Amino acid sequence: MTSERGDYELAAGRDPKSIIETMEKQVWDGDDLPHARMKRGCPTGAAMPLCWSHAEYVSLVRSRHDGICFYRVEPAYQRYVVNPVESQYEIWSLRHPLRRMSRGKILRIILAAEATIVWLADNWPGTNQSQTIHQSELDLWFADFPTAD
Repeated sequence: MTSERGDYELAAGRDPKSIIETMEKQVWDGDDLPHARMKRGCPTGAAMPLCWSHAEYVSLVRSRHDGICFYRVEPAYQRYVVNPVESQYEIWSLRHPLRRMSRGKILRIILAAEATIVWLADNWPGTNQSQTIHQSELDLWFADFPTAD
């Protein structure tokens, strides 16, 4: 998780250098073995077991150099951070039942099967009916209800 913390620090505008310096490296922690060229506290020379951690180390060093996280997906960053678009919908489904919603949004009710939705407004003077619309790509049914501004 050290590398992820470094990415977090960088994204927060802080220098991850101290994180990079604390990332563990593969070192020999036993008694010296001169015949195997292993000395306590020194690298073992065996990179394979820690390829993943080495890759994380390299990516964090690269991220620090570039000033942005190496793994950042630019289209997603632009869409959700730089130019966020607020949805005009509030979604209700059996798995996500809303308790409240913002005024002026469109309430979209999503169901697994075709249905007629009967609804009331203005303190019960009458009922309204809305048919659900099939969305074939996702195989679901939905109906939209505008709310007052």
